[in-house]
Formats: sequence, C-alpha cells, structure tokens
Amino acid sequence: MKFVTSDNVTLNYTDTGEKNKRAVLCVPGLGSRSAFWHDFIQLLRPVYRVVLIDPRNQGKSERTDKGERISRHGSDIEELLRELELTDVIGIGNSMGAATLWSYLSLYGKGRLAAMIDLDQSPVMIAGRGWHYGFKDLSWMNYPDYLRRAFGKPTYTNMDDDMFYQAKLENERYPYDPDQNYKCLVDHAEQDWRDVLKYAPVPMLVIAGKQSPYFNYHFTDAIKKINPEIKTEVIDNCGHLVQAERPKKTHELIMKFLHEEKLV
Repeated sequence: MKFVTSDNVTLNYTDTGEKNKRAVLCVPGLGSRSAFWHDFIQLLRPVYRVVLIDPRNQGKSERTDKGERISRHGSDIEELLRELELTDVIGIGNSMGAATLWSYLSLYGKGRLAAMIDLDQSPVMIAGRGWHYGFKDLSWMNYPDYLRRAFGKPTYTNMDDDMFYQAKLENERYPYDPDQNYKCLVDHAEQDWRDVLKYAPVPMLVIAGKQSPYFNYHFTDAIKKINPEIKTEVIDNCGHLVQAERPKKTHELIMKFLHEEKLV
C-alpha cells in the first residue's frame, strides 16, 4: 500500500488491517528489509493489527533526496498514522527505526503512541563526551568518514532460511544505495536522544542483542541510569537484527512488557 507525504514523497507500507485490534507500528533500520520482520509480525498478529513502513529510500518506497534527516522520518510516522486514523499505537523500531520513533516523541510528545520499544539502538551513536556505547568504533576522531566504511554483517545467529531468501529477493528487486542515503546516516549519527529517554512521554522497553556487532549491550545499563522507569532486556545468542534472529524471544519479552503496561 502507498501513501504520499506532505513533501510529496510516496512511501510504501503493509497493514494487516484488523480494525478491531490495537495497532503496532514496525519501523526498520537504515538499509534494512521488511522481510526481516515477517516471522515476528506473525507472532504479533493474534493480538495486534500490525503496520510496517518502508522508510524513504528503502524497500518499495520512493528514492529521493528530500528529507534525508531523522526529523523528517519522524514526521513520516505522524503522517502515516494520521492517514490510517490510528492512535494509542505501540511503536517498535530496530536500529535507526528506534531513532525515528525517538524523533517522533521529540517532535510530537506522546502523539499517537501508547508505548515505544527499541530493538538494539543506542541513544547516542558517537562515543565520547561521557558516553561509551556508540556505534562500533565511531568516535568524534573518525566521524564522519567512518560512516563510509562497510558496516559488516549485522547478525550473530542465522535467521529462518525462507525469511533470509525473501530478504535477498527484496534487495534484488528494490536495491538499497548507501551513498544515496549517506546524508541521512550522518544526521542519524549526530543525534543524542538521552533527553527524550530521560523525559519519556510513554512507557519504553529497550532490548539489546548480547552479541550485536554494532552496539555494546551494556548501553542498556546506561539507559537505566538515565531513566530507571525504562525497562531493559538483553537477548543472548543474538546480534543486531533482534526481531529476525530471535523472533520468539523478542515477542516473549515484548508481550511481558505490554502486559505489565496493560496494553494487551
């Protein structure tokens, strides 16, 4: 399905469509594939309506030089939820998808969200200035040139074979160009979302992959110091693509959180 943003960019989304259920919005990370959410979405479907967006310049969404910044991605979320007339939505973001949801909360407060779940994204990408849990070895000494490098394999464990095959087909049909989205990556890397976490307007759960090649999972401990009310979990035998590598465990932890918050 398609919708057109206020800056005239056509974005793709999928929607399981059950109007009698609370909605969950899934937001992939930079350069990721919607196929990586398939098994996780099937676990959510008995209870929730699930909407999955392809961010601009990814998946089946339009390739454009407009809005190569996280604030615009946050606005895209608001416009999609308004288009679908959805409120009290549970937002789940993997990697930069979590930053997109933090951007949404920064721009709109609670807005149309009832809760937010971060899947393996540190609130600060660049190590330094009292923060030791950035992206890989990214620091102010090598920024931004470090972001031009190949990031390497994001996973630690093998995901389902069929899901991996579908993601490969998706990439062949709708290839992602990292050079085209480099400005967005730089903007993403420059953000510091600690104030959003400190004054979180909605209940929040942060899940890290213990063997993530991108982030040191101890960033969850640092988040608890920022705001003890934020729930944190670490999944063992898991890399960066938490919902793809360990969908059942991810679902289990999320459902526990949502039961505690009375959002089931």
